[in-house]
Amino acid sequence: MIIGKKTIHYQTVDSTNDEARRLIKQGEGEGLVVIAESQTAGRGKPGATWVSPPGNLYLSAVVNPHRSQKDLAPLTLTAALAVRAAIARISGLPVTIKWPNDILIRGKKAGGILTERLVAGSIIIGIGININCRIGLPSADNNSATSLSAETGQTYPIGELTALLLEELNNEYLAYLSKF
Repeated sequence: MIIGKKTIHYQTVDSTNDEARRLIKQGEGEGLVVIAESQTAGRGKPGATWVSPPGNLYLSAVVNPHRSQKDLAPLTLTAALAVRAAIARISGLPVTIKWPNDILIRGKKAGGILTERLVAGSIIIGIGININCRIGLPSADNNSATSLSAETGQTYPIGELTALLLEELNNEYLAYLSKF
């Protein structure tokens, strides 16, 4: 296993991607996963914030694929495939990927991926998934956000989804490495 060989869990951080960046500067490397129960300054695509209340999954994984810049774009899709598989396994919900980084359930955004490359060559793959929030989902389009719980009426164990996601992410990353 590469992704998840070391995990660090926080109650609250500003951003799991930012915390991963700080830990890389302190010597952490490939395989590190940073998980938080909430974020105070979560980010989405450039200029967008990711509201991050408790009850959902916020995770950043560090990889170092040693690939050329042109071969790095598929890493976001690699993460999206892993998220789709993990959500489908735990909930049976129909999950689609809106390129390049949105996770949709029945046309509503349930998650997102933010991939950032550091000058040193490491890649941070940030993943946010709305799991157990049912009301107050922020959205620029008013009714375009959802969660697993809002779609099924069930509550999901975040730890179980996290384990499934790490398994799927590791498998997809190994497949990515074998292709490029």
